[in-house]
Amino acid sequence: MFNSGGGGSGAGWGKNLSLPRKPAVLAIRLSRELQRRPLLAKCIPTAVGFAFGDCLTQFMNRDRSRSLREQWSYSRTGSMLCIGALCAGPILLSFNRWMDLAIMPSSPSSPLALTVKFLLDQAVGCFIWQVAYLTINPAYRRSAVALLESSSVRIEEQKRVLQRHAQHVLAS
Repeated sequence: MFNSGGGGSGAGWGKNLSLPRKPAVLAIRLSRELQRRPLLAKCIPTAVGFAFGDCLTQFMNRDRSRSLREQWSYSRTGSMLCIGALCAGPILLSFNRWMDLAIMPSSPSSPLALTVKFLLDQAVGCFIWQVAYLTINPAYRRSAVALLESSSVRIEEQKRVLQRHAQHVLAS
């Protein structure tokens, strides 16, 4: 069975521990450490998520006529990792603490409350990710501006059509 080596000092920690149990014990210790450090617990997965989002975006938007290695932007992935850890993680932790107080405080662990909190966390995280990506990626920013411009042109066209229709209806 498990032998901690006496006194909780950690000496001899794994001597009598079978190999399949080591990952479970490591997971328990990691879980305890993360519970003691909620900022770290929020920043690490947020940083990984931001970097993963960049990897997906770079992979999906790659030039297939060139090798992935020659066009990959490691600095952009690193930037998104840092933004996730240093900006989004703390912001989202504060937001989550606010949600714990504001969203169904009488039953904060109910399925409905947890679902709402999760969805809001993802929406705010996505907004932060988009702002960060627009900031560090000129091509992404140009695409976003072009999308907004084309949308505003369509909105203006629809507005003119509705005005003409309203004038026609009023004249009838």
